[in-house]
Formats: sequence, structure tokens, C-alpha cells
Amino acid sequence: MRKKILLFILGLLLGLLIFINYENLNIIYIFMGCLILSLLSIYRKNTLIYMALGIFLIFSFASLKLNSEMRKIGDNGEFNLTVLEKRRKDQGFRYFLRAENGKEQAKVLAFMDEDLAIGESFVGYGKVKLPSTNTNPNLFSYRKYLASKGIFKEIKMERIGERSKATSILLKARNSFYNYIHKTFDNNLSKRSADFVVSVILGENLIENDSIRDLGLSHIIAVSGLHMDMLFFFILILFGRFNYRYAYGLGLFLALIYGYLIGFPFSVIRVLGLNMISFLAFLYNKPMDKIKALLIIGSGILLINPFAGLNAGFILTFAASFAVYLVYPKIKNHFSKSYIGGSLAFTSSIQLALLPFMIYYYGSFNLVSILANFLILPVFSLCMYIIFIIIFAYPLLGSFLKLLFIGLNFLVESILNMTELLNQIKIFALDFRKPHILLAFYGFILIIIMLNLGKNRAKANANIIFLSIMVLIFSLGKERGEISYQMIDIGQGDAFLLNDKGSYYMIDVGGPKYKTYDSGEKILIPYLKSLGIREIEGIFISHEDKDHMGNLDLVWDNFQVNNIYTNKLNENSLRKYKPHILKQGNRIKLKSGYITVIDEGYDSNENANSMGLILDIRGVKIMTLGDLPSEFEKNIESTAHILKLSHHGSKTSTSRDFVERINPKVVLISAGRNNVYGHPHKEVLDNVYDRKIYNSQTGGMVEMRFNRDFEIERFLKGGYFR
Repeated sequence: MRKKILLFILGLLLGLLIFINYENLNIIYIFMGCLILSLLSIYRKNTLIYMALGIFLIFSFASLKLNSEMRKIGDNGEFNLTVLEKRRKDQGFRYFLRAENGKEQAKVLAFMDEDLAIGESFVGYGKVKLPSTNTNPNLFSYRKYLASKGIFKEIKMERIGERSKATSILLKARNSFYNYIHKTFDNNLSKRSADFVVSVILGENLIENDSIRDLGLSHIIAVSGLHMDMLFFFILILFGRFNYRYAYGLGLFLALIYGYLIGFPFSVIRVLGLNMISFLAFLYNKPMDKIKALLIIGSGILLINPFAGLNAGFILTFAASFAVYLVYPKIKNHFSKSYIGGSLAFTSSIQLALLPFMIYYYGSFNLVSILANFLILPVFSLCMYIIFIIIFAYPLLGSFLKLLFIGLNFLVESILNMTELLNQIKIFALDFRKPHILLAFYGFILIIIMLNLGKNRAKANANIIFLSIMVLIFSLGKERGEISYQMIDIGQGDAFLLNDKGSYYMIDVGGPKYKTYDSGEKILIPYLKSLGIREIEGIFISHEDKDHMGNLDLVWDNFQVNNIYTNKLNENSLRKYKPHILKQGNRIKLKSGYITVIDEGYDSNENANSMGLILDIRGVKIMTLGDLPSEFEKNIESTAHILKLSHHGSKTSTSRDFVERINPKVVLISAGRNNVYGHPHKEVLDNVYDRKIYNSQTGGMVEMRFNRDFEIERFLKGGYFR
């Protein structure tokens, strides 16, 4: 039975992956493919029919769900809204709202400065839009995350009208709990400690400590549901000695209430489901298969919410649970029977099992994380018991709990300081190229299988296991034979990446920065790291405008940069790198071609100082001129197959005469969405109307591949998820 359920849930996840990448695929093709797989399964007398069933069901449910949600809540400008969930952000609040439009209801997202109460209703005026998504591969997609929460639209609120207090008793309770937790800990702990505690209890992302993420602690503390397991243990310790059955029932009741109060994250659902099945098995004196129970709970969640698999919390909480039941029993025998040995075995088991997903979601793994978890988990456990006592006792004892708050503050500060200290040990940190999610699952399943085979079966299958490990290792390496040129969607700026058979070059590095947004931290650095890049052979800076070189400091700090090339030095910001100064006619040799300077700029305004380049890659010529104005274009004599429009498509560049002389087949436009400059201007688009246009605003990242035949592809395909 385990195998059948496992194949079914794998089919569900595979079907979701197919839908995300091919959401417009006709359901008939999926049905025919699953039918053929089912017939083969029946013919071969195996159980793959359960995987086929899972694929078809999840693809169908996901399609129905998306189509249904996209029809709800039209953009009529006025909405009746009710606050369902509330989370603090750096600027204002993030709200999950129930929007009503006639008989239709939908869950929507909104960011606002107003501090509204959970359960409060109001009239909102604004525009409906799709939530933001990743426009470059390998990066976090907020749209997919929201889909896993059942949210498919966002309201960009312009103003709010009439407000009314909450009428729902349940939402009032959720609001009271939210305020109680914030008031209790915000008023009695340091800001850093309070943010940590509130984040753990309410699931808010208030922790400004990257070390917790880098050391793998956020996945065990906030995602795996460890604090929920501890809540059950806490209740059983307090009341189990009197009546175990009633204590277990009380634990379930409190967990159910707590789950509702914080919006039922997947970790809570997993803990609730597992303990409910365990309680029923206890009541009826039946044996319980926890692995089967986990598989059933996971399948049930996916069937009810077909997009749950897009949530890292869903994947990690179940992966951590499987580690406890399938990895830990096999590893603990190799450690001493002492408390220290048991703790090391437990933390090592979880870290080992989560390794493939850590690499997939975060692109790195620090071996120090095993030590960090070993040292911090006991302290965290003690913190949680103190937090439980405070939550239950504070309304009655109030200021009498001052010593507990002092102790809790000390322990939380110790956790945060310890993680920051340990995270400074980078010698054991390993960075990886981001694998495909299927490889992450493959690695996870391989770890489980290897540890549960037994010595004899392991020896018999040694060659297969060795080959599987080699496949995983090579998949995490750089694609050294690849030749590609990418227009990274950096927003309002230029950032182009050349992969020359494993040697990397950049033409500008972008740099848009706003009050709460940094394109280098959010896009460029994570994306380059996701490719497994550690060294950049050369960076060409066309000119010193911030939207072309603003991210240079970040790139320099995160990668080994061997050479920086430019044409002129006008600002001190570039002098510190001691760049190579290039003149017209200079040529940089590549493995697959060369880069030639065709224009070294003019002593005029900043844009006129732009350096012009031709990249000749296997005979395909790409021309890029920075922000060169049109009055200087007459001096360019070269032709090119591909032209990067100067100044992001501004009407100050790219005259029709210039386009006809260069005669490109393809033009590239790198510009930010809804930018204040109006780039690209209509005049320029009219000048290139008869060329193939690739615009980062609509296509996201654009990649040109030169390995065999020349291919060019945009990342965004026009669907909801891409």
C-alpha cells in the first residue's frame, strides 16, 4: 500500500510540475498520455497506474482552479473587502483579504500603510493586477507562493472608504490573538528577540538574520512544524499523567485552534493530521504506519489545494518528517547512546535528508549547519517551553513573569548571536548550481533508498547507486560546454551575461535601487549564484551611469572578478577597480569568438561617453552601444545580426537610418516595467517595426544559445506562471 500511495503522490507532484510549465496544454493530451501509461502498467502488472491517476487528477484540478479564480473579481475599481490575515512588512502591512463582488468571493492580496484589524470590513478603491512573479529563471516567484495560499490576484489600493468593525467571532479571535502575541512580546523583549518569537508563533517574516536561513535553521524552526510537535509534548507533560486520552484530545483541540489563528500553514496541517491519525489509532488500539499516514496527508492536501506543492513549507515539512521516520532510525545506530550522540544523530538526519531541497531552494549548504542545529535546537526547545508558559500564564500573572521574559530574551539573543558567529565560518560552505526540482526529489528519494536498502541489497545495487550519485553531482556542476548570451531582466538598466564554455563575461551589471528594493540583492546576485558561477572573467562597463554599473560593488564582493574593462574614467567609483581602458579597435579573444570595441565614446554628456561593442560569437554579431545618443550613431560603420537598443529604447537613440544601416534581424530592449521615462518610446518602436523584438518588459530574461543552431528564447511565455 505504501508504494501505491507513494506513486500516487509523486504523480500529483509531477502533474503539478507539468501544469506549471505547460498550463495551456490541452487536457486531452494529458488524458491520452495517462491512459497509455495506465495500459502499460496493467500489461506489465506494475503499479504505475497510480502515478498516471495522480498526474491526471492534479492537472485537471489545477486547471479548473486557475480558470475559476481568474474569472472572479473583475477590475471594477470598487470592492467590498474583509481582512482575513495580516502580516507586518518593512513598509506597512501585507493583507490577505476576502473580496466580494456580487455573489462572487475571492481571496486577494493587498499591501497598505493603514493598520487594519483582522475581521474589519471596508470599501476599497483600486485596480486588480496579477501578483509579481519572477521574470528570470531560478528565482523566487511570489505569484507561485500566493497560488499555494489560494490567492491569484492583487488589488493595488488607491484609497479606502467606509470601514466597519469585525462581525465574525472567529476573525475577532484571530485578531485578538495576533494583537496579544505582538503586545506580549514586543513590550517585554528587545526588538530583535520579539521579532524572532513573533515570527515563530505567527509565521511572520520579521527576522532580519540571514544566518538562520544560511545555516538551515529556518527550515527546522519555522517550517517543519517542530514548535507544533513541542506543543503536543508540552500538553502531554502537563496533563498526561492524569489522563493521557484527555490530554491528547486537549492537545488536538489547542492545535486546531492555534492552526486557525495563524491561518493553517502546511506544517500545522501536517502535525494536526498525523496526531489525529495517531490519536484514533490509540483510541481503537490499532497499529499506526506513520509513513503511510504522512503520504495520505500529503496527498489529501494536494487534492484539496492543487498548488500546495509550489510552497517550500509544504515540501520541507514533509521531507523533514520523512527524515525523522526513515533516516534517523538508520543513522542513530552509528552514534553513541548518549544525549549528545542522539542529538547529533537527529540533527544530522534532518540535514542529510533536506540537503537536496536546501540546494534547490537556496543554492548552498554549509556543513557547519549540523553543528549549528546541534547547539541551537536544545536552546530553541527551552525557548519554546518558556514561550508556551508565557502565552498561557501572562493574562493571569502579568509582571510576575518578568524573570521569564529576561531569561527568554537572553536565550533568543544567544541563538541569534550564535548563528551569526557560526555563519562567519565559510570554509565549509558549498555553493551549487540550482538543480531542477525533479533532481532535488531524485536526490531525496535516493538518500532514503540508500539508507533503507540493507548491506546485501546495497552491495547488489552498488553500480546503480554509484551511477545515480554521479548523475546528481554532475547536474550540480556548471555547464562548461554551453555558449549563451543572456539579457537578464534587471529592471530599468542593462545587465547581459555571456557564458563562453564556462568562462563568464558581463556587459554592464545594472543597478536600479529604490527605497525598499535593490536589484543587485534581489535579482543579479541570486541569479548568478543559481548558475553555479564563482568566477567572472571580465566585466565591460559601457559608461558610469548607475543603471549600468550600480551593482558592480555587489558583484565584486560576491564573485572573483578577474578583469574590468571600460573606455573612460569619469568618477572615482570605478577607479578603485583599476579597470583596463579600451580604445576603438581593441579586441578581447574568447573561446568561441571575440569582443571588439567599435566606439570608445565622446567627450560630451554621460550617455555619449558610452563604449560600443561587437560580440562575435560563432559568426553571430551582437552590437551593444550603452546609451549612445542618435547624433553619434552615424560614426558606427559595423553591421550586426542582433542590436541592443541604446538607452533602453529612448527616442534619443536608434534612428531609422541607423537601423537600416546596421540591418539587424533581432533587436533587444532592456527596460523596467512601468518606468517613469516611458521607455521604450513609440518613435523607436516604429523605427524597428520590421525586426524581431525581444523586450524584457514582456518577455523577461532573453537567452540566445549558440551550441548548435542559433536559438533565441524568452523566459516568460504568456501564461499565468510564466
